[in-house]
Formats: sequence, structure tokens, C-alpha cells
Amino acid sequence: MAEKSIEIMREQLKKGYLKLSILYTLLQGPLHGYEMIKRIKESTFNLLTPTAGSLYPALKELEMDGFIRGEWLRQRNRLIKVYTITDKGKETFKEVIKKHSELASAIRRWLLSQIAPIHQIGGEVSAAPALMEQAIKIIMLGDNAKIEDKIAFLRNFREKLKQISEVIDRLILNIDRRIKDLEGEIKKLQ
Repeated sequence: MAEKSIEIMREQLKKGYLKLSILYTLLQGPLHGYEMIKRIKESTFNLLTPTAGSLYPALKELEMDGFIRGEWLRQRNRLIKVYTITDKGKETFKEVIKKHSELASAIRRWLLSQIAPIHQIGGEVSAAPALMEQAIKIIMLGDNAKIEDKIAFLRNFREKLKQISEVIDRLILNIDRRIKDLEGEIKKLQ
């Protein structure tokens, strides 16, 4: 039962992130479905890899809700549907990003507050507000972002991930030690 609930939640998250990535991609300009799939893969470093079977139902829902508009155009002797983000879609995207950032920050703070006292990691993993600000700037500018800014962001992001990895490695060592200590206590009681 729990596995089914987890799978349902995972699918809902994927659908939500797909719709958000569609809106983000259309902020760069009008696109047809195939080009949108390619751009979403590129901009998410292949974390999201939509298929036609997942993209087109999401496009239909976004269009029905007024977040995007589709227009049939003739291109090289065939009709293609090109999508454009609406003002409602732009405002919704901004609001969702703001709320998502607030939620992610709250979850991060809560997790660190729960872990820090146990493993004395305190301020070792900060919320990295400067990195977040830089990431949001790169995302919002999209193709208009300077290549140098993208490189700087990726380098900073890589460095932050290395720091997080080091903290996780220390946490794992501390957990292993704690397990051994507890196993030792069990042996003493037997």
C-alpha cells in the first residue's frame, strides 16, 4: 500500500515539474512539441526527459487552463502546433517558483535543524542564498544568460555539491559508529 502511494506521489511530482518546465521553456519563446522536449532535457541536465506521451497531455491541460496558447502553423508542407506562454502562464510560473523556493528552503532548514544537533554539522551546509540567487538569474535569463555566468554558476554549484558530499560522508561515518556503539550495548546486555 505504501509503495503504491509513493508511486502516485512520484507521478504527480513528475507531472508538476513537467508543466513547470514547459512554462519555463516557453518563457524563452514559442516552440513546437519536439523542440520543447529537446530544450527541457538540455535545461534540466537530463533530469527530466519527457516523451511525446507525457508532453502532449501536459500541453493540452496547460492550454485548457489558459497558461499557454497553441497555434497551428504550416512548416515545410506540414502543420505543426506552436505553443506560446500567456500572461497568465508567466504570472503563474513566477508565483510557483517563489512558493517552491520558500518550501524548499523551509524543508532544508528543518532537515538541517534535525540533523545538526545529532552530528554537530551546524553551519557547514548553508542555504547558499548567493548560489540560489545566481541560479534563479540564470534560469530566468535562459538563452540570454552570459556563457561566463553559466560557467561560474556551474563551478559554484559543483563546489557546493562537493561540500555537501563531504558532510554526507561524515554523517555516514557517524551513523556507522553509532550503529556499532548500539550493537556493543546489545552484546553487553546479553
